[in-house]
Amino acid sequence: MKPQCGGKPVIYLFSSASIQASVRLSLVKEWAFSAIYPVVPIKTYPPVGQTLEWHVQTHPDGTLTEHSTNLRTSYLFWEAEYSDRHRPLSPPPSPSAGPVFNPVHSTVSDADSVVLPVTQITPYLDAALTALSLHVEARTSFITYWLPSILKHTHIALRFVPQAAYEKAAPLEVTPQPDVLTRIFMLWKGVTSAELRSGVWQNSVQRASMDVEMWKGIVGIQEFPSMYDESAFRVLEWGGMEVHKS
Repeated sequence: MKPQCGGKPVIYLFSSASIQASVRLSLVKEWAFSAIYPVVPIKTYPPVGQTLEWHVQTHPDGTLTEHSTNLRTSYLFWEAEYSDRHRPLSPPPSPSAGPVFNPVHSTVSDADSVVLPVTQITPYLDAALTALSLHVEARTSFITYWLPSILKHTHIALRFVPQAAYEKAAPLEVTPQPDVLTRIFMLWKGVTSAELRSGVWQNSVQRASMDVEMWKGIVGIQEFPSMYDESAFRVLEWGGMEVHKS
């Protein structure tokens, strides 16, 4: 079985004026960083997980300069894989515990996803990501990053993780505090024709016809003027993970 890997989460920082900022990212101990850019030291604090911190200067054109490496970049990049050095502390929580994201026990099910043929995935994702406030470049990068893997299947089940649940698995602290912080993380998996014929994805197939605006409430996106205010200090992260297990 392939490892559960958080694929290309990237973090954008936007401000109309130059800002000195620190971006501190931590992981639960079931996850470990597998790649980061710019490369900065990764620290481990037992019994919790790994932590890193970027110190950046934002630029009005949307780019960043990371101070320790003196690299200018469009965004901060990280990936993480399941760390077999650590066993999960407990089995997956029951649904009554509320929305939870655990990189080890991540699932996509008929109860929380949409199922679409791959021929409809790109327009659906573009519309959903637009509703979730991603700008054109972010939407394009998101879709093209996942598209080669998606095209290996005939149908896809996908869902977006509630921000509050995702934050518990990968806490992000930005200083100074941004006016807007948006974190979008998608879980997805391939669905076979046999599974569709069996009816196990019936609700997900029907849910795919609903307005993509539904993902705002699920993810926890709140509309307010500063979200689209180019003078505000805005932080946006997107990422995802293919769920390999059934």
